[in-house]
Amino acid sequence: MTDWLESDHSKAMAIASENTVLGDFNDITFEHFNQKATFYKKGKKFFIKFQEDKTEPRVYEVSYVFGHFPLQEYLIKTEQGKMQVFPFAWDSRDKSNGGQKWYPIYPDEEIARQDRLHWLQPLQNWNGMCADCHSSGLKRNYDSEKDTFNTVWNEINVSCQSCHGHVDDNHYAGNRSSHTVLSESEQQDIGNWLLGKDKKIATWEGPNRDNSFMERCFACHSLRTPLTDSITPFEPFLSQFKPALLTTPQYHVDGQIQDEVYVYGSFLQSKMFEAGVNCNDCHNPHTAKVKVEGNGLCLQCHKATAYDDVEHHKHEPNSQGSKCVNCHMPTNTYMGVDKRRDHSFKIPAPHLTEKFGTPNACNSCHEDKGPQWAQDKIDEWHGPSAPSHPAEMQYMVLLSGDTLTLNSHFSLAKNKALPDIKRATVVSLLPASVQTLAYKYAKMLANDESPLVRLAFSDISFLVDKHRRVELLKALLADEFKAVRVSAAEQLIASGEVAIISAKVLDELYEASGQNLWRGEGNLNASLIQANQGNFEKAKDFLKAGISRDPFFEPNYINLANLYRSLGDSALEAATLEEGLNANQHSPLMHYAEGMRLIRSQDLSAAITHFNTATDIEPTNSNYLYILALALDKAGNTNRAIELLKARIPNVEDRYELLQLGLTLSQKMGLNGEFTYFRKELEKI
Repeated sequence: MTDWLESDHSKAMAIASENTVLGDFNDITFEHFNQKATFYKKGKKFFIKFQEDKTEPRVYEVSYVFGHFPLQEYLIKTEQGKMQVFPFAWDSRDKSNGGQKWYPIYPDEEIARQDRLHWLQPLQNWNGMCADCHSSGLKRNYDSEKDTFNTVWNEINVSCQSCHGHVDDNHYAGNRSSHTVLSESEQQDIGNWLLGKDKKIATWEGPNRDNSFMERCFACHSLRTPLTDSITPFEPFLSQFKPALLTTPQYHVDGQIQDEVYVYGSFLQSKMFEAGVNCNDCHNPHTAKVKVEGNGLCLQCHKATAYDDVEHHKHEPNSQGSKCVNCHMPTNTYMGVDKRRDHSFKIPAPHLTEKFGTPNACNSCHEDKGPQWAQDKIDEWHGPSAPSHPAEMQYMVLLSGDTLTLNSHFSLAKNKALPDIKRATVVSLLPASVQTLAYKYAKMLANDESPLVRLAFSDISFLVDKHRRVELLKALLADEFKAVRVSAAEQLIASGEVAIISAKVLDELYEASGQNLWRGEGNLNASLIQANQGNFEKAKDFLKAGISRDPFFEPNYINLANLYRSLGDSALEAATLEEGLNANQHSPLMHYAEGMRLIRSQDLSAAITHFNTATDIEPTNSNYLYILALALDKAGNTNRAIELLKARIPNVEDRYELLQLGLTLSQKMGLNGEFTYFRKELEKI
């Protein structure tokens, strides 16, 4: 209990009180762009007087505090059981480190009311976005018909139950890994990490490790989509969640963290995970803090004379550069002040910075130097760097946006030199390389021993011929893990094969699709499931609900408009896109969709106006530029189309497609000079 009281888990959430509120509520006023807040107390309660865009201020009572270090956030009860995260947080670091002040979560942006990131919008909703990982035994209890939450929990913070379940839980009694006290005979079966005489790194000596308990850690320390309401400690991770893979922009192409992805994806790709290291080897399971501060943590398994030595790290002892974590676990800062370490444990690779633009730990400290300088230093100290494993290099090429041949892509997906989560990521990117997938390849992926690979295959199974696809997906309906079963059911419905899905799996699919109906993406997904079954009225209802709840999520407007068009109702199609444009005036996607509608309505001039707007807002989007050039050509303004392509080509990613378009247009016009220009440019690629 004492250990747990020291943990971040014990302070994950609490009722706002004088003992828990860390922020300064002594009539302090803080302003940021269009927002102004005054923090004050009345008796033992805490209040925020808040004004936006110089409108009439409103007063909100702080109901709960969220976290404690290095920042603390504040939860406001709004309506219909919802709690929202206030846009200003308290920096609880020491004043000497820049803390003890209010600050905005989005410091460089003015978050308008018409923005998905506005604090009263679904993406800042505590019930759906944050709650299940900050309290124990939490149920969101969202009622989609009423758009209300009745969220409850067993413990307000992350308590024993989150990891160990209830004492009377049947799973608990038979799960040895949940026991904290072992008998003498059990203790004799425990192995150890041992450093042999001639070894630099320890190896595990003893019975095979059962690291399945980490799935309880991953339940919260991962970027994932829930399949159920609430977290059950002893259910497999992949039967409760569908995890995000290692794609950009969440990760850099070499697997380093970029967006806020937590730990699961990083750790699963690491050599530590492959060797059998688990969370508790480094972290006290009850404080969640590292067991040893400084290099001593790593030296539990890595020989001090080999690694904690100037000959290895080439920095002064006890300097920042001599710390293992600063080179092998660099930090990213999230939420303004929260530095989190990368758990992929990579070796600094400045040469990859030059090739792929990935960060490296050397230049994160030596900001005045370039990656070539850093690579030269590493080569000088340790000899020329060994080339990356061919599979790893090919993986990075694929993640950087290049396509592979089918044989190369498939071989990479089956290459055991890559961790399973990387192989699954490779499978998820198959649609970028091929338009169809032969049965012999598909069967091997569908039967892969890794559930992540099977899950990734199910998601891209539309590449397989329908008859064979149905055969493979039918087998996956009986998969051990719910995430795979749900994905298979979703793909079968999209293939028009509902009848072969059992009632049990269909219920699992509907339960999973209902977990995110409080936000736009959830309604979009649920509408697709219904539309693929021919339930167009239900599909429309989901899309309308999504628009009502999340009005700045554009895809629901576009899908609803497309649904109306498919049903022959052009008036409602136009009205829906108009509503979407009114709510999202600066959305290139909405302007593009309206332009396409106008093209179909033979209003070419108005369509070009919207395509121009989309391209101006997002000039690097090759699709917008492509359709604008085609529209200009159709309107007889081919010279303008060519000028536009020549001006914009350096700024877009898909140069090949755009140059091909320019070549076609110049040939059509008989412009020999332009023909030569585009042909030469194509030859450079």
